[in-house]
Amino acid sequence: MADYTGKYFSQRDLSLLHSFNNELITNVMQIVVELLKVAPGETKTNIYGETDQTAGRYYFEPIKLACIIDRGDISSEDYNFGPDRKQTAVFKFQEDVLQSVNFYPQNGDLITFNERYYEIDNITQEQMIGGQPDKSWSIICNTHYTRFSKVNIIDRQN
Repeated sequence: MADYTGKYFSQRDLSLLHSFNNELITNVMQIVVELLKVAPGETKTNIYGETDQTAGRYYFEPIKLACIIDRGDISSEDYNFGPDRKQTAVFKFQEDVLQSVNFYPQNGDLITFNERYYEIDNITQEQMIGGQPDKSWSIICNTHYTRFSKVNIIDRQN
C-alpha cells in the first residue's frame, strides 16, 4: 500500500494558503460577524438540562471574526399569531483563526450578522488540505435564524 502522508502539502505550502485565504477573507470580502458563546454558569436550566423559557440563555461578550457566508432565502409562514420568518445560513471560518482567539463554536451558540441572530445547529470540521487529518482547514457552522425575543444578552463587564 502506498504512503500518502502529505508529500505535496508541506507546512510552508499550508502557511502560504493560510496567508492567501486570510487576506482574501479579511481585506477583500470583509464580512465580519460576531460570535456569542453561551455562558453556562449564568444560564438557568431545568432538571432535563433545558433552558428556562422565562430567563432565557446568557452569553459572554461577542468576538468579531471574518468569515464566508452562504445564506438561504428567507421564507415566511403565516400562523394564526402572525407571520414567522425562517432562514438558514452557513458560516465558514478558518480553523487557525478560531484557534488564535481560543474560540470553538458549539451547538446553541449565536452568530450575529446584518442585525440578525443565527443559532448554531451543527458544526462540520471535515475540510482538510490534501485529505490529511492533521491539516484541517475550516470550521463550518450550519445555523438557523432565531428571533430577537429568544436572545438574552447580558453585559459581562461588571
